[in-house]
Amino acid sequence: MSHAMKPIIEVSAEQRAEMDERGFYVFPDVFTREEMEELSVALDAHEQRMRENLQSIGGESGISRADEITFTDHIAEQDETVAAFLKRPEWIALTTAFLGPDVDLYWNQTVFKQPEAPREFPWHQDDAYTPVVPAPYLTLWLAINDATPENGCISVLPGSHLGGLRPHAPSPIGWVGYSSEEEDQGLLVPAAAGSVIAFWSLTLHKSGPNRSSGIRKAFVVQFCAEGLRLVEGNQLIEGLMPIAREGQPA
Repeated sequence: MSHAMKPIIEVSAEQRAEMDERGFYVFPDVFTREEMEELSVALDAHEQRMRENLQSIGGESGISRADEITFTDHIAEQDETVAAFLKRPEWIALTTAFLGPDVDLYWNQTVFKQPEAPREFPWHQDDAYTPVVPAPYLTLWLAINDATPENGCISVLPGSHLGGLRPHAPSPIGWVGYSSEEEDQGLLVPAAAGSVIAFWSLTLHKSGPNRSSGIRKAFVVQFCAEGLRLVEGNQLIEGLMPIAREGQPA
């Protein structure tokens, strides 16, 4: 994937402090719209196969629903173009600033929201799906196209990471760790294409319904310090893709 030379992002001490205090930070325009259009070609192909598979089994599997929202995971492990994209200097700068010099790719997935009924994806912490140590790990939410309040951008609950992992209850569309009936519904976080929303895996977040006429496309990439273990059994998670070693691309 070609890209024009531009200054590589630098994370300041103030930005790190805000991330620690509020649990999230928005890095605007990390990548260009043209770069997102190029990346989308690769991501779209994987998502289309996911939709076809879902439709062949009735349109629904887990929390993916072919006509509403799809989660297509482990793309970088299957696609050399996407893997190379995740080792670009922008990712190295962001991940090592928050996690230290030795970083692995923990999880990566597209989240495509089709125009749908007025239904949000519920408040949750990413750690609730699979508790790990050390926690929290780092989620970098990349807007492939503009994420707006109309098409289902995410919301975050500032400071919610400071209380640790909360109890979660299952629902048909994912784990729920905070009620949508609470008075405090956090902050909407719109993001232009190419922007990255960074948040900790213990930060409560949700996304609204897509009331637009187009698809809202996001690439959710999660990184961890080398040596991540499952809480259950203290088992080392093996086979993760190295992203940085000693602060340099692995």
